[in-house]
This record gives sequence, structure tokens and C-alpha cells, in this order.
Amino acid sequence: MTALTVFVLGSFLPASRACAQNLEKQHTAIVSLQDQTALTLQTLMGRYETPSRSDWRDLHAWQRFVTVSTLSDYEITSGNTRFHDSALNALKNRQGLDGNDDDLWVAQADLDMARFTHSPTQVQDARNIFDTIASKYWDGHCGGGIWWDHARTYKNAITNELFLSTAARLYRFTHEAVYRNWALKSWAWFRSSGMIAPDNLINDGLDNQCRNNGGPAYSYNQGVILDGLLEISTLTEAGAPQQTASRIALAAIRTFTSSTGTFQELGGLMNTDARIFRGLFVRALGHVAASEIDNTTRIVIADWLSQQARSAWNTRKPDALISDTWNNHPFHVSAQGQITAASLFMAAALSRGTETP
Repeated sequence: MTALTVFVLGSFLPASRACAQNLEKQHTAIVSLQDQTALTLQTLMGRYETPSRSDWRDLHAWQRFVTVSTLSDYEITSGNTRFHDSALNALKNRQGLDGNDDDLWVAQADLDMARFTHSPTQVQDARNIFDTIASKYWDGHCGGGIWWDHARTYKNAITNELFLSTAARLYRFTHEAVYRNWALKSWAWFRSSGMIAPDNLINDGLDNQCRNNGGPAYSYNQGVILDGLLEISTLTEAGAPQQTASRIALAAIRTFTSSTGTFQELGGLMNTDARIFRGLFVRALGHVAASEIDNTTRIVIADWLSQQARSAWNTRKPDALISDTWNNHPFHVSAQGQITAASLFMAAALSRGTETP
């Protein structure tokens, strides 16, 4: 790689800051998406993960595991292990988890790390999480599906998307039929649940009568189902998972693009959770563009990701601080924003064929 490898993991020392600033100046006109990712993540680590703050207190509990997945993506695409130990440490921190969706984010992070660690422990942890949820929280209410919370008050999109994706991924890791069966069963339920609206967007969940509750179609709901559908497509053509993925991806791009071409999350002003939603969405878009999707969809995704990546990078502040809005209106920095920007840059590269998944 580049001189970026001299950066000190976990603390942004003055010498490292100078290296980062020099690299930015040298590449003002042209800087690779991989270097943009590296700089963005280095700033994340320097500001939000230090030896005295290893609890990642700026992140909600479930967001720690999205961070693990993002850091693992960087290691996979770049071959650079600079963030490896930090990712492993974050994966061990289970403080603050609440609900089945939180636990399934952990399982996803386990499997993301296991892509290159090949750790039986991480795969087994994901199995334990999945098996517990499947045995306790899938029931006949609304014809099936996983409850979002332990109190069984709500069946929603994100929990069931994570559930079907985790099942399909566990089948790929273990080749055990039980996980293939769960993946197909949960996808069959999801596509008939009513949460996929006529406009091809996924809403937030079901009401007390088991109908689409008309809740916001948050961007992460579109992203997580895209990754799930890519996994399901290797198992079956029932429900045409790849065609469904294409329709959802194109509908989401149309919906989340404002009249000025910038990304606009539905549901009003961004809160702490919403600041990371778009990162999960673009991460999945990169995967879709790199899959055997139709060429029209691939081109639309690649062009859109490139546009958003340029906006995010061109409006950065010194030390590669990226706004979590990807523009100046308003400019707001956060740990979530850095994670999201890193996912955006990796997805843009992946969609152009300059990285491997």
C-alpha cells in the first residue's frame, strides 16, 4: 500500500496527523477510493477509539458491530490488517445490547470477521445467537416471523432481514441444511408479509393487525434486505430474489435522491441511529453492483455511488472529517458519519470493479 501504513492504530499522534495531511495534499486532485477509505477510517480510530475509550461510547451498542463489519470490509478489500485488533476487541464488547436485532448484528459481525479469520469460535457464536432466536422468537403470530424485542411487541423489517441473511450465511459457512431451510422459510414469509410495499420499498414493520404499518422506509431496511436477497439467490429462484433486489435497489435510489442529487433519508432529521443507516444501504448497493445483476441496474448503482462519494469527499474538512450528510448542508461530524463514509467509498470502488468483495 502507501505510506498510510505508518499510521498508529488507536491514537492519532501528531506525526500520524502530519502524514495524513500530507497525503491529502499530495492527492488533492486524484486520490483513490481505497486511500479515501483508509484516511476516513484512520480519523474514525483517532477520534473515537483510543486506549482510554475502547468502549466506543459514541456509538449505540448495535453500531459497534456495524463498525466491526466495516473494518472487516476494509481488511478484505485492501489486505491491510491495521484495524484488525480493534475490530476483534469491539466484537468482544457485548455491553448495551437490547433486542433480537442487536444480537443479529453481532452474528453478522461474527461472520464478517470469520471471512478471513476462519475462526470456528466466531462461527459458533453466530450459530448460538441464531439458534436461540429461532427457537424462542419465531412463532405463528402474523403467520411467522421473528419478534423484534424480547417482550414480543413488534414484528419488523430489520430483525427479519437480519434473520434471513444470517440463516443463509450460516448455511454457506456450515453447509447444514437447517440453516438453508430457515433462510428459505423466512424469505417466503417476508415476501408475503406485506412489508414490501407496491413502490418496492421496505417499510419499518407490521401493525397489530399484521399489516404494513406505513412506517418510514429507512435506508438500512433497503440495504439489509439486498444483502439477504443476494444470499438467498444462491439457494432458490422462488420469489425471484435477484430481480426483487434490483427493483428494491432502483426504487431506493430514486426515493433517497433529492432534487439536488444528494442523499436524503426519509423520516425527518437524522438521529444517532439514522446517521449510520445510509452506510448499511450503500454497503449493500456495492455488493449488488458486484453480483450477477442486470447491467442496467449495475450502471445506475455505480453512477449513483460515484456521485455520492464525490460529494462526501469534496466537502470533507481537514483530517478527512466527512459529514454524515455527505455535503455541507448541514456539515455534521460523528463516528457514525466516518463509518458511513468508509462504506460509501468501498462500495463505489466495488461497483466499479476496482475492489473485490
